Amino acid sequence: MVKNPNLSYIIATKNKLPYLKIALEKLIANKKEGEEILVADGASTDGTKEYIEELERAGKIDFYISEPDYAESHALNKLFLKAQGEIIKIINDDDAYYFPVIEKCKNFMLTHLEIDIIGMEGGSFKHETPRRQVLRQVKGYKENYLKWKKDKTPFEFAVLGLMFRRSSLPLLGFWDLSFKNADAEYTFRATASKAKLAWCLSPAFVFIRTKEGVTMNNMKRMHEETLRLRKFYLNENQPFKLLIAIKRPFRNFKDWLSVKEKSDDVSSGTWRELYDEAEKWLIDQNKNKEVEFLS
Repeated sequence: MVKNPNLSYIIATKNKLPYLKIALEKLIANKKEGEEILVADGASTDGTKEYIEELERAGKIDFYISEPDYAESHALNKLFLKAQGEIIKIINDDDAYYFPVIEKCKNFMLTHLEIDIIGMEGGSFKHETPRRQVLRQVKGYKENYLKWKKDKTPFEFAVLGLMFRRSSLPLLGFWDLSFKNADAEYTFRATASKAKLAWCLSPAFVFIRTKEGVTMNNMKRMHEETLRLRKFYLNENQPFKLLIAIKRPFRNFKDWLSVKEKSDDVSSGTWRELYDEAEKWLIDQNKNKEVEFLS
């Protein structure tokens, strides 16, 4: 175990060994002195336990647990309690990250002790058809942050870009196990709290959809949860179902035209190919650019 770590990377996983191997390979290669890696496995049956045991024996990760849990949120809560770092960064087992930006965010928090949370820009693959995905930067984060800065309007953002201070856990709280859309619930709750938030303007992650992922297996429930959260935090009324039904064909046609116009950006490869594309995109987005923060 690292003594007095400044950053704890935590990963929750279950039966996603091919993805986890790449995620940990990249993370271990980018791990800096004074950082620790902790893994919670939900009693996988695909060889995950044996793999992380081997990494722990080799000193490549600092802690692991493998036991039944109540899905990802439960696993992350266990790791929140075990982490020793001044700063905590969640790493998903099937998404891509740009560690130089994460390093800059860590250093920002270590020198700005008043900040509880940092959010980061990022990208996402969007399914235009079942076999076609387009990588785009997620839009609206900066604008939502600036609105929060002005009038404290809560907003949601991807936990892939979330970094927070461990000593702020009593203020921020733990993951709510009753939500599948834990990202939305946690970030709405955090931005509605007394927490002090900063924003990194450099892309640090790419969300890659996988058939085993929480999002793809719970899309309807997650959408319904988001509508409830927006009603609670923003007092937004849910749109009428008839209006949604009318708008959907037009939105789908608009998306199709967007793909046709930018066909060079369309991806249809394997997950590893999408990962490689995401890595290249992150490098290109950050090339010759200084990392900037809003606070």
